[in-house]
Amino acid sequence: MLPSINIYLLVIQGVIFLIVLWFLNRNLFRPLLTILHERDERTEGFLQKSSEMGEKAKETFAEYEEKLRQARKETLGIKKKYILEGAEKREEIFGKVRQEISVFLEEIRGKISEETESSRKALYPQTETLGRAIAEKVLGRSVQI
Repeated sequence: MLPSINIYLLVIQGVIFLIVLWFLNRNLFRPLLTILHERDERTEGFLQKSSEMGEKAKETFAEYEEKLRQARKETLGIKKKYILEGAEKREEIFGKVRQEISVFLEEIRGKISEETESSRKALYPQTETLGRAIAEKVLGRSVQI
């Protein structure tokens, strides 16, 4: 046999259920859902900020690398400039030294030529006497020129 259902108790239990549901919704479920929603928003905000900071860090690093590349390029340009200036200065100095050596050699050659000529002039009068003496010794007799 089926137990009889008392409608009056059913209505009272339904009203109690609705009151408890309303009370729990107002004091438990809504605050809990609000807290969960805020937590999700903060988590998403932190993730977004983290992502933005990561992107900013990548951009900053890329800028740093670009500036470093430019600094190296400028340094290399300056280095090449100084190397070229040094090579030009070296060639200039070598050119001056070559010119001085050339002038010095010409002076020496001139002096040697002058000394050779003066030696010839000084020795020329003695050549006849020396030649006669050599001829006499080789031939073993007196030679007349």
